[in-house]
Amino acid sequence: MVEIEKIQKQANEIVEKFSDVLENFSLDVEEEYYILENKNVLREGDEAKLDPSFRENALKVAPKTKDGSIVVEKSKWSQ
Repeated sequence: MVEIEKIQKQANEIVEKFSDVLENFSLDVEEEYYILENKNVLREGDEAKLDPSFRENALKVAPKTKDGSIVVEKSKWSQ
């Protein structure tokens, strides 16, 4: 039981120190909120580019593929 209390105390100290750092951290950037509007995430003048080798490289590193697609296991919690 003593070990659990020690770990909880250390965790609380870490969270407090991290919170202090976040409170004092500033990016000097005006916050923007987009609740209802879709905004373009690209800079003006930029256009989306698709690397032709991306699909091929992704399929190479995937643990399991079938007919040019990556096969993943359906999680037990998402029924």
